[in-house]
Order: sequence, then C-alpha cells, then structure tokens
Amino acid sequence: MCYKTFDEMPLVLDVVDLADTLSIGRNKAYELVNSGAIESIRIGQQYRIPRDAFKAFIERAVLNSK
Repeated sequence: MCYKTFDEMPLVLDVVDLADTLSIGRNKAYELVNSGAIESIRIGQQYRIPRDAFKAFIERAVLNSK
C-alpha cells in the first residue's frame, strides 16, 4: 500500500506493510524490527509497528543523514 502522509497510515503496521512502505524486502524489515531500530510490539508470533514508532524512525533517519 502506498501512503502519501503519515495520517493516511493505519495506527499499526505489520512487517509486510513496513517493507512495502519502505520499498525494502521482508527480511530487511524483520532485521529492522528485531534489531530494535524500529520500535515494535510482538503479539504472539507477529510484530506490529505503531505509526508513531515508524514516524520516529523516519525522523531519526532524516536527522542522521544531514
């Protein structure tokens, strides 16, 4: 799914949504989640990424690239 703004995103993303939104593979998305680079919540065997955690990850990436 393609989102134009953060407000269009659902409140929580799954790893497939994360990979699709960042245009990366699922393995890389799981690596970001497992390493703690993106804050996530584990429910059973599934990960959920809060929209605010995704936004914070993007903001950190932008600040670090300057």
